[in-house]
Amino acid sequence: MIRLPGVHGLLGVHKGVAALLAALVFGAALVVSALPRMVESSLDAAARSAVGSAPPGTTSLAVQFTRRPFDPRGMRTTKQVAKADTAWRALLPTALREVADPGRLYDFATSSPILIDDRAHRYMTLKWVSGAGRHVRYVKGGPPGRGSGTRVEVAVPAVAATEMSIRTGDTLRLGDLTVKVTGLFEPVRPADRFWALEPELTYVIHHRVPLAMDDDLIVTALADGDSLAGAELPILFRWLVTPAQERIGAGNAAAVLADTAEFGRRLGRQDLEVTLSTGLDRILAEYLQRLALTRALITVFLSGLAVVCLGTTALAVLLFAGRVRGDLLLMRARGASLARTMLTCGGAVALVAVPAAAAGQAAAGFVPGAPTAVARLGPAALAAGTIAIACAAALVRSGGRRSGNALRRIVLELLVLALAVASVHLLRTRGLGTGGLGTGGLGTGGLGTGDAFLAPGPVLLALAAALVVLRAGPALIHLVFRAAARRSGAVPFLGLAAARAVPSAALPVLTLLPAVALAAYGMVTAGGLEEAQRQAAWERTGAEIRVERAEGIAPETLEQIAHAPGVRAVVPAAVGTTVAEVGFGGRPATVVAVDLGAYHRLVAGSPLRLPPPGSGALVSRDLSAAGSFDVGWPARTTVTPAGTVDAMPGVAAGDGALIVLPGAPAQVNTLLIAGDPEAVRPLLPSGANMTTVAGALAEITGAPLTAALTAALRVAAAALAAYALAAVAIALTGGAARRAEDLGLLRALGLTRRQAGLVTVLEAAPLLVLTAVAGLAAGLAMPALIGIDLSAYAGGRQGALSGGALLPALPGVVAGALAAGVAAVALAGAYWGGRRGHAG
Repeated sequence: MIRLPGVHGLLGVHKGVAALLAALVFGAALVVSALPRMVESSLDAAARSAVGSAPPGTTSLAVQFTRRPFDPRGMRTTKQVAKADTAWRALLPTALREVADPGRLYDFATSSPILIDDRAHRYMTLKWVSGAGRHVRYVKGGPPGRGSGTRVEVAVPAVAATEMSIRTGDTLRLGDLTVKVTGLFEPVRPADRFWALEPELTYVIHHRVPLAMDDDLIVTALADGDSLAGAELPILFRWLVTPAQERIGAGNAAAVLADTAEFGRRLGRQDLEVTLSTGLDRILAEYLQRLALTRALITVFLSGLAVVCLGTTALAVLLFAGRVRGDLLLMRARGASLARTMLTCGGAVALVAVPAAAAGQAAAGFVPGAPTAVARLGPAALAAGTIAIACAAALVRSGGRRSGNALRRIVLELLVLALAVASVHLLRTRGLGTGGLGTGGLGTGGLGTGDAFLAPGPVLLALAAALVVLRAGPALIHLVFRAAARRSGAVPFLGLAAARAVPSAALPVLTLLPAVALAAYGMVTAGGLEEAQRQAAWERTGAEIRVERAEGIAPETLEQIAHAPGVRAVVPAAVGTTVAEVGFGGRPATVVAVDLGAYHRLVAGSPLRLPPPGSGALVSRDLSAAGSFDVGWPARTTVTPAGTVDAMPGVAAGDGALIVLPGAPAQVNTLLIAGDPEAVRPLLPSGANMTTVAGALAEITGAPLTAALTAALRVAAAALAAYALAAVAIALTGGAARRAEDLGLLRALGLTRRQAGLVTVLEAAPLLVLTAVAGLAAGLAMPALIGIDLSAYAGGRQGALSGGALLPALPGVVAGALAAGVAAVALAGAYWGGRRGHAG
């Protein structure tokens, strides 16, 4: 009696294929589960970094009310101000209330500085701050007491007393007020957040109006709260709600942003005319845009990984199904139903795929980060897809229903092409990650509705290229075959004739081309990001080392640094602000005085692009129409424009004009240095600030979202490259038995082992090599085709890796090496397979 093969029997006979399938499923489950966890682990850190790196005064929500003199409404005592703070906090929406720091801070001050004793350029702002007594230490005198009528007592910052010529016991005249100075104070702990929210209490404000020759000096003094509130002055009241950095994460950032707008609407419905001022909404909006782009980019590569992993696994399943085809036909011949043959083959694959997927998911658990929907469901979906492919293959191999007709295939291919074109067009016009700011993780609403369609755009583009290769490849091979047919050699004719009839080429092409394309795209994107980040670091610094000191740098210090061991060159410069005396009221401008010729020599070989050296001044385009104009810094000078300049490295002109004066300045406040930072650091004078390219680069690349994206791109590219090589190996192995039979016939006609290897190369390699080359071309073209701007990850460099950005050389070479490696594996595998087939 002939026993029908069972599930364990199939696996026992074909252990090698089963082990290969298990390895593929394990690797795919590991990557698909670990990659989202790795990215998600950095998202909360990025949110905390975005909020924590901004000044507390920017992220706080400031409720403000300006009271005019003789205003009949309240706010005449500090108790009324405290009661209003409670009222405003009661209006906080839920998400905003949950992240608000419970510590309360509110203050009020004169809405504008008041001239002191009618002396020009000396002003005082009177202010009261809740809890100020806990944060100040009186170095002389004591706190201000209760005044009466138009008499007010104040305490002045100790650092301002000397500069403003104010002493304890002085009586000052501020308009209709008589102000007595009772004490001088300093911060108890300068690092406390209180002083970041009330910085004007720690220094004298210098302010210069346009065309003025001298600065206005403004000191902020602490006054008794009830006395100040009761004075008939314009008073600005401010209540601060400060978000706790550690309470904001990727999960609630969108809700906090929405509640910030809702809080403003609720305040607008109050009887008192208050306004909400904050930078938290802008910070969170920028973070959420980067968050959505990060998630969308990871979704691109997860989609590609899913396609490639499933395709490679399908190749392995088909290889297994081909090996067990005889067993399945025997089962059918002995009366087994199609359902039983499908269950037998599917069960055998399930015994391999399910434990491998579970093991991959378990191994991914060691990767830090919260599990997302993709991490939880991806391995299970992969195992289910593998089993489904096995059942379908068993149905076909055991004599069941055949695949769909040609018309259905053509319609499907046209649909893929249409979707690819539409997604690329939308990506170029509206970008990726801008459609929705969901709050979920990868695959759980983190993308907007439009992004769910746009994210797989590169995958669709790669599949469309694969379909083109499937349709155009045979035609190209046929042209080469016709040329070979006219030659006398038999080996090219036999090999190319076999290549024209290679069966089942669709799945290897549809797997290999997206793998190579997306791996090349990932390599180019990651490498291009590195180059853009390096460029941004140089543009921020302007030289290997940049030393700045507002008070100026003495000539002897310059000489010491220039002759220090480890310092190759130093270029002195002066950078400051002034007013270009053009038009009515002048134009604010940033002036850079530097020897451009020496500067060019200093940064030779760096990625910096400097304006060409010349004999005249360079100005921004908004000043280029002026024949000449005067500036008051660094000395009274008449500037005659000799050219235009758009920007200077390390100089932030903002909305003002830019002026570059030729030649070394007489008064130096900036040094541009090439050399070792450790050789410069000990020679710096007090108050000097040193920045380096290495430090700026570390700041850019150390951002959590940037580091996560770069790492994810490299992991995805490596996984795609590995599966590309596996797909080639499986595709060659799948046809080995058929090739051995063909070579056996040719061997009887005198075919040598070397000729057998060449015949096999010419049979198997053309389509695989064409696929690898097409995949490389598609991957290198993707940055320009889809035009995603990654400037947010490159220090804010606009256009980084967008459609107009140049293809980075080194990553392009690495991607080319990947395609060449795939082609080399295909050629070598086919050659040695042919020799072995001949020997068999």
